[in-house]
Amino acid sequence: MTAVIVQLLISGVLLGGLYALVAFGLSLIYGVVRILNFAHGTLLGVAGIAASVIFAKWGLNPILIAALLVPVFFAFGYFMYVFLLRPLRSRNAMQFTVGTVLVTVGLLLILSDLAAFLAGPTPKNIPLPFNAIFIGDVIIGINQLYILIGIAVMTVLLHLFLTRTWFGRAIRAVTQDPVGAQICGIRSHAIHASTVGFGAAIVAVAGVLYTLNYPIDPYVGFELTVKAFTIIILGGIGNLIGALFAGIFLGVAESVTGFVWSSEWAPAVSIILLLVILVVFPKGVLSRRRS
Repeated sequence: MTAVIVQLLISGVLLGGLYALVAFGLSLIYGVVRILNFAHGTLLGVAGIAASVIFAKWGLNPILIAALLVPVFFAFGYFMYVFLLRPLRSRNAMQFTVGTVLVTVGLLLILSDLAAFLAGPTPKNIPLPFNAIFIGDVIIGINQLYILIGIAVMTVLLHLFLTRTWFGRAIRAVTQDPVGAQICGIRSHAIHASTVGFGAAIVAVAGVLYTLNYPIDPYVGFELTVKAFTIIILGGIGNLIGALFAGIFLGVAESVTGFVWSSEWAPAVSIILLLVILVVFPKGVLSRRRS
């Protein structure tokens, strides 16, 4: 029984870490640009499918595939903001909010159908050889270790990038006081576009890591976006460590739910958690601690 519990925890931590990577980019975009990007999870699906197609055709190392996809997705996110989202800022607050929701939901549908048309609707992954480490009755896949290392490295690099670089300081300045940041010479629109591009680049790496252990299809995006929203509410906007622990909590909850009841119930866990959080903590999970 102990081995089963440990196996469930390993699976949950792995899945939750991937969810957290998705939430990192979405939290960054909302915290800086104030846009609810419903197409964010779909970008992970597109990145995972692109990675699987590239691997099947050329057999490139997944690290190299991620390096190729990062600038492509950064450019996509950057120009998505410039051409589709920035023009909405000339509208009033209500029209801006509704407009961004409609645009990102439209992108979700377009990207999902386009990926299904080009690569097919069937789930895909990167089929690396399965090698494992046996610790008693516990089986730890080598690919799982690579994914966990990748999640840890990404979390540390993101933290250092946002706290130690000029771009990270510019993001915090624009978030705290857009007018003051512009007076100091920071171009808010350029930071907004770069932030959306940066969030897309993060989710591209998450897509490659995801396909190393799980199959992915073009229509998984909305489900992943809902999970990311749950993690953001639970862990706090802009809080990388909080998002990581919230993602792990959600991943472990799904893993246990799938084992105890049924795998069909696992995706519902994020919805149930989201509803519970909104009812019990209407001002946010950290509101009582702050008060």
